[in-house]
Amino acid sequence: MSIAVLDKAFSILEVLARTGRPLSLAELAEESRLPKPTVHRILRSLRELGYVDNAERRGSYALSDRLGSLRAQGRDTALEVRARPVLSRLHQDFDETVNLGVLEGIYVRYANVLETTQPLRWIVKPGARDFFHTTALGRAIVAGLPEDQQQRLTKRLGSALPTRGRRAALVQLARELASTRARGCALEEEETVAGVACVAISLQSMGEPLAGVSVSVPVNRFPTARRDALIAAMHQLAGAMSPALQRAPA
Repeated sequence: MSIAVLDKAFSILEVLARTGRPLSLAELAEESRLPKPTVHRILRSLRELGYVDNAERRGSYALSDRLGSLRAQGRDTALEVRARPVLSRLHQDFDETVNLGVLEGIYVRYANVLETTQPLRWIVKPGARDFFHTTALGRAIVAGLPEDQQQRLTKRLGSALPTRGRRAALVQLARELASTRARGCALEEEETVAGVACVAISLQSMGEPLAGVSVSVPVNRFPTARRDALIAAMHQLAGAMSPALQRAPA
């Protein structure tokens, strides 16, 4: 990408930050003094990168929560320190990949990963993001949020999904969130990655409602007994360890 294109992209981001409200393509072109086709192309790239979202007002754009993640490294470190007992215990007891995730808008971002020592594994790199509804980690976090916040996130997610299949995806999400709340953890089996299952919990009990922990397991190491043991361990850690975690240094 040339310096000229970068300059135009930052001009658009600065306009959105300065106005503090969603803007239409025409408004962005006028405020940035750039041609509409140029603004449209840059917005498409910024949206694909996750720095701009389609706003609730049709045809308008707003800054996403991802820009904040550029300054999140310090917060990630503090969160990892507080959550380390949970991550370490799960990794020690099950020797599977343990993920620490943070909700950012309609995405869940992986802040820290402890890899299994076993040769067969699925590893997601820190910094990677997924739509929250496609992962057990994201669903565990969102299921623990207040209902009005869940509704806002679901509405934003709906505007970001392709029209085809959107309704079915949102109906399925509602079912999954209800099941997660009833179960106390989120389950996922080969939904995102073939051959991989996940169990996840929110870290709300330790004062981090926008964070969660998941364990990723190859399905050939995930019989019913092991799944039940992992769910029980997640419940125990979410409850019994939370007072100690809340006293941990931030």
